[in-house]
Amino acid sequence: MLNFELLSELLETSATACENFLKSEIALNDGDVELCQKYSKDGQQLVKTLIKDTFKEFRDEFNCNIEDVQDYDYPNNMELVVALNSISKNIGALLSSDDDKIKNLIIEKLCKSINTVIEIYLTLFEN
Repeated sequence: MLNFELLSELLETSATACENFLKSEIALNDGDVELCQKYSKDGQQLVKTLIKDTFKEFRDEFNCNIEDVQDYDYPNNMELVVALNSISKNIGALLSSDDDKIKNLIIEKLCKSINTVIEIYLTLFEN
């Protein structure tokens, strides 16, 4: 049985962090460094919360033993956005599936996406 509260929290927080990092890139492209830093900081705080709380809950709930990550070129904000978006996309797929085999495959993808977010975040912001 799916934990809808946990999936909802993961979906909302991942999507909001993704949005903040995208707004940060837009602000940077517009030359607004102060706004860029604000959105980046907001996104970082959300991902930090995900790592400390929601990702741990998800891993415990769904027995994420997978240590693989998604393929990406090099750690940067846009790769972080891709990984965060992947979480949202896969939660949608998980909620719409009735087949247990498919659900298990989607959960594996979610575990990889979570691992990717953690790896990129730690490389970019905790080193």
